[in-house]
Amino acid sequence: MKKLLLAALLCGGFQAALADGSDYLDQRQQIFMQNLPEYNKEFNEMDVPLPAVPNPNEGDWFELYIDNLYKGSPRILLSSITQAPDGSVRYVFNNRSEAGYDNITAEGMLCVTGTKLLDSEGSKLKTYGYADLVNHRWIEPRNAQWTTLGGKRNATDRVRRVLYDAFCLDTRARSSDETLRARIRTQGKTEKREYGK
Repeated sequence: MKKLLLAALLCGGFQAALADGSDYLDQRQQIFMQNLPEYNKEFNEMDVPLPAVPNPNEGDWFELYIDNLYKGSPRILLSSITQAPDGSVRYVFNNRSEAGYDNITAEGMLCVTGTKLLDSEGSKLKTYGYADLVNHRWIEPRNAQWTTLGGKRNATDRVRRVLYDAFCLDTRARSSDETLRARIRTQGKTEKREYGK
């Protein structure tokens, strides 16, 4: 009798869980259908002039928190974070080494939610220029291409993954430049997460 009662309870629990899961899937499908034009739109990259080469020791540089094991101190220039007319996010980034050497780049990130862009899925990253701090100019790469950053959390590029989390995970964050900057601030040093202690 107890086994029969237990089996009946389990079946009822599974049916309730399946009902909740189907409601969730219906919600996701509704969201997808509402955003279908955005998912299927073609990406047409627009030329955006590069900003002036920034001084790595002046301005509103914001240090990002990557994880407890990351040795460098990557920083992003908050005032440089803008949405380009093509939908990508442009910014100036300093991947400062542990020894204090500056490596400043002008980059763009394209948050891709569908599989339309360049016949691959996931978000894209492109470097538009490398800062020459001596001559105060940008050195543009010869053949800059959009590279796949992906849409899943992985360890291939931990630094850009923090930017991906800030720019791409919440589509509402892309409503304005200031909202994007606020999302970056949540990824900063003040948000250190000490899991091992």
